[in-house]
Amino acid sequence: MPWPFGPDEESTEEVKPNRKTKKDKIKEQKQLIETLKFTPRTYRVMLSGYGGEIVLGSVPRVQYQYFRDNSIDLEDYANDWDNEMEVPEEMQPFSPGEWHDCDDVAHESGCELSEYNYITVSDEKGKEHWQCKLGYSELAKAGVTVDETVEFLCSDRNDRENTVGFIGQSVEKGVFFEGELRLTAPFDPANLAINYGDIEGWSIITGVTYNGEDVDGYDGYDTRGKSMEFKFYDTGSNDDE
Repeated sequence: MPWPFGPDEESTEEVKPNRKTKKDKIKEQKQLIETLKFTPRTYRVMLSGYGGEIVLGSVPRVQYQYFRDNSIDLEDYANDWDNEMEVPEEMQPFSPGEWHDCDDVAHESGCELSEYNYITVSDEKGKEHWQCKLGYSELAKAGVTVDETVEFLCSDRNDRENTVGFIGQSVEKGVFFEGELRLTAPFDPANLAINYGDIEGWSIITGVTYNGEDVDGYDGYDTRGKSMEFKFYDTGSNDDE
């Protein structure tokens, strides 16, 4: 009986080790020479285009019903910083204007994983060194690793019987990530990895690594708002309200 993970005992075929071709050896030699000749330098990694902020939260059903009974527009309330709508405190799903605090299910912000957005690597003088669209297929072709690390749905909330979901979303345009990348060898896209989260169907980039090391770039967040959307999500008799 052959070992489940080994070769069949009855097989007489000789297993030959993979041997490097002359072409492979020449390529490795060139890479080694380039590394030895390379002067350590600092690059800038930037994610730009469209993205934004999204929160998923839980709202007591009684508050949801209060908004319906009084025909209160959720978007108007989310922008009513002074509570001019006079919603009683016990009926407030979140403090007036503070929609981003209703986030007990999920809260993410960043650049969208989309072919309409870009990752750009620039040298110390600001000259573009490498650029790629942030679409999954474009990144894969460039050798960049793309991993989904989390997935959240509004229906993931713990108490679906006594609560309804809340979805708050701000769409923005600009720079979502800009960080330094200190290299001692030539830049290689194959060493890049991009992590993203799927938040109610919106793919938001949550991290960038190079050679397994995190690139810190969220202090470079510089965007302007384009649109906002707010809604209650009821997974009771109706999925969307």
